[in-house]
Amino acid sequence: MPPPPPVPIAEVRLTDQFSGDRLTIGGINSSSSWLWQGQGATNPKRLWLPLDLLIGQMGFQRQSDEGGERLEWYGVQLPLSGLQQRTIGDEVALDALPWLNALGVQVNRSKNTLEVELPQPHLKTLRQGKGSSANRLVMDLSGPALVQRQGDDLLLQIKITPLQESHLRRIGLQTRRGQGGLKLLGQSSKLSTLTLKEPWRVVLDGITPTNPSTSRRQYQAFQRALLAPEMQGPIKKGLVLDQRVVQVGVKPIRLYRAGVQHNSSALLLRPLAPSHAQPGLRYLNQLAQPAKALVAVNGGFFNRVRQLPLGAVRLNNEWLSGPILNRGAIGWDRNGPLMFGRLQLIQEMTVVGQRRWPLGMLNSGYVQRGLSRYTRAWGPTYRALSGEEQALTLMEGRVDAVYDQAALVRGVPLPLGGDLIVARGGTALPARVGDAVTINTRNSNPLGERPQVLGGGPLLLEKGKVVLNGRQEGFSPGFLTGSAPRTVVAQDKERLWLLAVKGANGSDPTLLETSLALSQLGITEALNLDGGGSTTMLIANTTVMTGRGITPRVQNGLGFVRAGSKVLAN
Repeated sequence: MPPPPPVPIAEVRLTDQFSGDRLTIGGINSSSSWLWQGQGATNPKRLWLPLDLLIGQMGFQRQSDEGGERLEWYGVQLPLSGLQQRTIGDEVALDALPWLNALGVQVNRSKNTLEVELPQPHLKTLRQGKGSSANRLVMDLSGPALVQRQGDDLLLQIKITPLQESHLRRIGLQTRRGQGGLKLLGQSSKLSTLTLKEPWRVVLDGITPTNPSTSRRQYQAFQRALLAPEMQGPIKKGLVLDQRVVQVGVKPIRLYRAGVQHNSSALLLRPLAPSHAQPGLRYLNQLAQPAKALVAVNGGFFNRVRQLPLGAVRLNNEWLSGPILNRGAIGWDRNGPLMFGRLQLIQEMTVVGQRRWPLGMLNSGYVQRGLSRYTRAWGPTYRALSGEEQALTLMEGRVDAVYDQAALVRGVPLPLGGDLIVARGGTALPARVGDAVTINTRNSNPLGERPQVLGGGPLLLEKGKVVLNGRQEGFSPGFLTGSAPRTVVAQDKERLWLLAVKGANGSDPTLLETSLALSQLGITEALNLDGGGSTTMLIANTTVMTGRGITPRVQNGLGFVRAGSKVLAN
């Protein structure tokens, strides 16, 4: 009898995909997810980095014109619509390797840490504009440089001489030199940057003189904000500002919070959102300053690539963006108590008094097959959000015009006092020019009838009990179980609270851990807002906390505004 065949050797498969949540960019540590494809430790085949990281920590620019949006870095330009994208954690990521290779950026990985290195170039010359361009400063460099936004400060990873630093101070910039390069204090969201090559340049726009003598840099950001003159009156009238650490199991969680009493006559809670056009992202201070908000946090969710809202925003009885997916929301009249719950906006269109058609979304970047409705609150123009659309406009209860895909790609005007009904995914238009049409709306929850509404999700607490049900609100399992910085709006028996939450030892909280931490503070109702890299708290126009150490751009926010303040359009 022949011997049995040898036992087959077990096949060993080497993974070619690695991920982590720590980065060192030019020697500066930060926290962000990344994905490395390739078996080596130094030469990946692809390197997926969050779009916000590329813009906030490396100096990429997002530009737009009639030809569409593009991403640009030192002369390498690619259309944003043509770039492959993927989700990493709660971030939209792109393959950054083509840009990094073009500039000779070195990358390597070690366990869960990614290192990105680019030698610091020398500053060769400084050139300030004159006349109408006096707020522009051009820095000629010996090579490309990393440009990072760190809280309120702008870090340029360049080498400069003491004489050059003196020049910068003479034109009103507060500077600090270190191993990381040149830090421009307080300029993170004030200056826009542009990177160019042949020759290598970094262009700073928005230079304005500052008075260094008023600076309180010896204090931490939160302490500086407490000492701001404009905060003293509200603090005396009951505004609470504090930061504390709460222990949940073995995890310490740091909470930054601002609270006002219910029905406060001094400060009112208001959504912070652009009233004239919803597409586009802004730094939080660009939303807070026109509203004269003394305290602000980022608000609801949005599509980061398309820069469109994904949830409920209602300001002074006008829906700027409608709710989606029965997600959690708050509604209120003046300043509380807030109503918490899950919200749907049910819209119905009746044609010629007979047939009824459901309208799925209102002024939303959430794109689905069927009919959606857009009003002038979306902006002066609507442009197609998907590849198969047609639309009709309604004026004074009748169909006024119809548009094909080509017209919608170019952009069609949104009528004042009218509606645009968009049909997607092969859905037929439900009416023709001249047909009589009525639209009826109702809310699934009375909170949607309040003049101010803001959506987020999931709900965390109701009546003091944890009510997490992310599946019911359309969130993915990964989102529900992941750890991340958090932004929360909440209330207890006495006050409304705006909170920014992160791990005190580097390990950020889950949604459940956030809920348990809030319970320890006596919070009875709480709603999670957009978190992760969007988490931001602003006090007295000072950024006191960001989720990833990067000053992000957001679509909307929530803030405490002085009663009687005249709000400017933003």
